[in-house]
Amino acid sequence: MISIENHWLVVLPILFGLGWVASNWERRLQNEVDHEEQKKKQKSTFKGLNLLLNEQPDKAIDALVEVVQLDPETTELHFALGSLFRRRGETERAIRIHQHLVGRSDLRIRDRNHAAYELGRDFLRAGMLDRAEASLNQVGEGGFNVPAKIALLEMYQIEKDWRKAIIAANELQTIENKNYQEQIAHFYCELALEAIRRKDFHAAEEAVNQSLATVDSHIRAITIKGELMMLAGRPKEAITVWSEIEKYHPSYLHLVADRWMIAHTEMGQELVGLQRLKEQMKEQARGELLDIVYRNCLKLEGTSAAEHLMSEIMLTNPSLVAMTKRMESQWLLAKEANNDSLSADIKASLDLLKLRTSTLVRYTCSNCGFRARRFYWQCPGCNHWDVYSPKRGEGMSLSN
Repeated sequence: MISIENHWLVVLPILFGLGWVASNWERRLQNEVDHEEQKKKQKSTFKGLNLLLNEQPDKAIDALVEVVQLDPETTELHFALGSLFRRRGETERAIRIHQHLVGRSDLRIRDRNHAAYELGRDFLRAGMLDRAEASLNQVGEGGFNVPAKIALLEMYQIEKDWRKAIIAANELQTIENKNYQEQIAHFYCELALEAIRRKDFHAAEEAVNQSLATVDSHIRAITIKGELMMLAGRPKEAITVWSEIEKYHPSYLHLVADRWMIAHTEMGQELVGLQRLKEQMKEQARGELLDIVYRNCLKLEGTSAAEHLMSEIMLTNPSLVAMTKRMESQWLLAKEANNDSLSADIKASLDLLKLRTSTLVRYTCSNCGFRARRFYWQCPGCNHWDVYSPKRGEGMSLSN
C-alpha cells in the first residue's frame, strides 16, 4: 500500500489551484487580445464605410485594406467594393482594390482567380486591353474560368482580333458545352472582309469557305462569296451563288439586290434580273428590296410601269412606304404630262409622307432595342450577333 506523506496533502491542492488560476489568466488575456483585434477590425470597417459615405473613397480603400489584413475573410467586402467602383465608372479605384487582392499570397486559389477575373474586367472597362487580356488569362480552372473566357471573347471582338475570337469561342464550346458556331461563322466573314479590303482575294475565299464549313449555307458568307465572284469578273457565278438566298432566304435578298442588278446588267440581262426581284414582291414588298425594285423599275421600264407596280403592291401588301413610292411615281407622271397644278398638289402630300416615313423606317435590335437605318449583322448597341430582323420596320401598316 502506497503511503503519502502528510505535507503532500497540503501541497497538491495548492499546485492544482495555481494551475487553474494560470489557465484562466491565460484565457482571459487571449480573450482581451481577441477583443482588441475585433474592436480594431470593427473600427477600421466603420471608418472605411464612414469615409466612403463622406465621398472619400481613397481613404476608405486604405481603411478597408487594413480590415483585410486583419481578417482574410473580409475579401468578399472588397470584391463588393471593387464592383461598386467599377459600376460607378471609378475604374482606377476598382483596379487598386483588385490588384491588392491579386498580390496577396495567402488568398485561396478560388479568391485569387476571382480577383484576377475582376481585375481583367476593370482593365477592360478602362480600355487597357493588353493588361485585361493578361489578367484574364491568369484565371485558372474553377467557377471564374468560363466568365473569364467570355470576357476575353468580348474583348477580342472589340479589338477586332477575329482569329483570337475564333480560338476563344472554340474553347468556350468545349468548356461550356454551348454552341458558338454562328458567331464563329461571322468571325470568318469578318476575316474575309478584311482580306477583301487589302485585296487578298485568296485569303478572303479561304475565310468564306471556313465560314460555310462552320455553318452550312450561312447567309452572310453566301453574300460575300457572291461578291468575290463579282470582283473576279464572274457575274454569272455570282448570280448562281446569290440564287441560294433568292430561293431559301428571300427576306435577306435586299442585301445583294443592288449587286444582283449590276451582275445581270453586265450579262445584258437586267430585265431578267429585275423580273426575278419583282416576283419576290408578293412576299417581300417592304424595306430596302421595295426601294431597289422601284428604283430599277423606274429606270428600266419607265414611270407608268413603276406606278402600276406600286398600285398592285398597295392592293396586296399596303404600307406607308409603298404609298409614298406610288405617290412619287404619280407626281413624276404629272410632271411628264406638264400638269403643273396636279404636280403641285401631289408634291405637297408626297413631302408630308416622306417626312413621316423617314422617321419610321428602321431596323430594330431584338436584344437591346437599338434602332438603325441600315442592317447590321452585329448590333452596334449591345454587340450581339444576328439580332436584327432582315425585315425593316416600315412604320404603320395599312392592311388593317
